[in-house]
Parts: sequence; structure tokens; C-alpha cells
Amino acid sequence: MDQWYYAKGGQQHGPIGLEAMRGLIENGTIDPAKDLVWNPSMTDWLTAVQVPVLVGGVVNPGTPSLEPTQPFAYPLASGSMEEIVPGSEPIIATTCVKRGWDLAVRHIGPMVAMAAIFGGVWFAVTILFSIIGSLMGVGTSSYSATAGSSGYSTTSSAVEGSQAGLMVGFQLASNIISALINLFLTLGMKRICLNAVSGKQVSVGMLFGQGRLLLRAFGGGILYVLMVTIGTLLFIFPGIYLALRYGQFLTAMVDKNLGVMDSFSYSAKITHNNLVNLFVIYLFSILLGFAGCLALGVGLLFAYPVIWLMWIVAYRWMQYGGRAVLDDPATGQPLLSAAPE
Repeated sequence: MDQWYYAKGGQQHGPIGLEAMRGLIENGTIDPAKDLVWNPSMTDWLTAVQVPVLVGGVVNPGTPSLEPTQPFAYPLASGSMEEIVPGSEPIIATTCVKRGWDLAVRHIGPMVAMAAIFGGVWFAVTILFSIIGSLMGVGTSSYSATAGSSGYSTTSSAVEGSQAGLMVGFQLASNIISALINLFLTLGMKRICLNAVSGKQVSVGMLFGQGRLLLRAFGGGILYVLMVTIGTLLFIFPGIYLALRYGQFLTAMVDKNLGVMDSFSYSAKITHNNLVNLFVIYLFSILLGFAGCLALGVGLLFAYPVIWLMWIVAYRWMQYGGRAVLDDPATGQPLLSAAPE
């Protein structure tokens, strides 16, 4: 009975002794009506006012019971886990951002290296295609001057048409290759972040380990872009709705090895009752990206991992509930390390 834990502001604390817990309640650190406490002898987390040994009395009959959406309303002991009913524990955007920040700090080395490689490859590919385009003369005009009164040969229009065709073909090919490279790295990034949120092994090499999903992810990406583009053209809001409802398809594909349609279906299922919260996370993503740019662009090496991680935290939360933002008190590792692969 002398090992107590409490949850406050989306974070778990402890273990501490009984007297220390009482002291935190007395000095106001723990709000007995709102903050949750747990002891190994208890089967569930309760507000402190519901635990007589802590407040020295009976439960106040006027104290409201825990809401079903309370993300900490379950024992935190590790063990097998099952996915929650979709939408039964809505995510809290600010808590996802904080957890993403904490995990980025915890894995600062691999995360910064991943962001640097991601950005470096994108920059190198952009420069490479620019050089190739210049060597091929794409985008330049070539005319054969003559002594005729027009100043140009009659072949100028044919040459111009050939140049235009070459330009279009080159741009199309370079865009597809760039998209495939970016998608390949994005899949690897999602694998790394899924592992970090779930308390599993993290290594930079995982960035290059999801090639088997590339073709189906590319097909799904085309479908997703078309869907969101058409929805956006229909008064914008349908596009936002579709982007948020199906935006977890790539993560689901990496996490569960799903096909294109199954990943879209799974995304639609787990985002139930969470679209507004996901939109708030999207706004936070914009703010963090802008803040990273203000730091001469170097800040993006940390801002991007935080953004990636907070989205994966939201994904795990929609799967397993508030466990996604908690650490196991026994190991100090994310509680989700007990979740199935």
C-alpha cells in the first residue's frame, strides 16, 4: 500500500509513499477532484477524493464519476492490450504534442539523424534533377538563325515543339521519381516513429526498411491525393474532412501491413469522433514547422521529428486509448510496449 502513482496534466508520476501522496494533496499539487491516483491494490484509477485513505473520509456523493473518455481510466500495469472501441477515448491534441516533444528528446540522436537524412536526400535529388535538366537543355530555346528576312529557319517551330515535349517528359519522370523516393523515406520514418511511441527498438537504418510497401503506398497516395483534391474543389470542407478521415492510411499500412483499401477503411474507423482534434494537431504542425524555419531552418531537424511523433502518438491513442502517452512505472518505457505487434 506504500507505492502510489498519480496522473496529472497527461503525465504519470510515482511511485511515492502514502504520506508523500497525502502531502501533495494537502499542498494543492494534486487536485483531489480531478487528478487520478493508483495503487497496486486498486483495480482502476480513481480521483483522489474517491480514495478514503488519502482524504481521510468517505467518497463525496457529489463527486462525479469518471467519464468514459478519461484516457487514464484503467490500470497501468503492463500486459496484453486490445484496441479500444473507435472514438471511445478521443485524443487530446495538446497532450499528443507534449508527448511527441518528450519522445523526440528521449530519442534525440536517431530523430535528428533521420530528419537530416530525409532532408539531405530530398535536397540532393532536387539538385541532381536540376543538373540533369540543364545538361539536357530542358527549358532552353534553340533556334537556327539564317540570313533570311525572318531571322530564323523554318525548323524553329519543330525544334520548339521537341523541346516542349522533352521538358514535359522530363518533368513528369523527375516528379514521379522524386515522389517515390520521398514516399520510400516516409514509410521508413513512420516505422521508426511507431517503434518510438510503442517503446520498441529505434534505429536510423529502419528509414530504408519499408521498400516492400512502396508500390501499394504509391497507389494509395495517388488515390488519396485525388480524393482530397476533388473534395477541396467542392467548397474546401469536404477536402479537409477526407484528408483527416483517411489521413492515417499510410501509418496503418506500415503498422499492420494492410492493402490500399483496407488501410483506408482502418483509417476511417479509428478517426471516428476525432476529426476536430486531428485538425488541431494539423494546426500545431504548421506552427512547429514555422518555428523551425525561423531558426534558420536548422530548427527543422528537431521540429520535424516532433511533428512526426505527435501524429503517431495520436494514431496510437486512437488505437489503444490514453496509454499512448504514458510510461510503464516499472520500466520507464512507453506503456504500449505491451501492445501486440
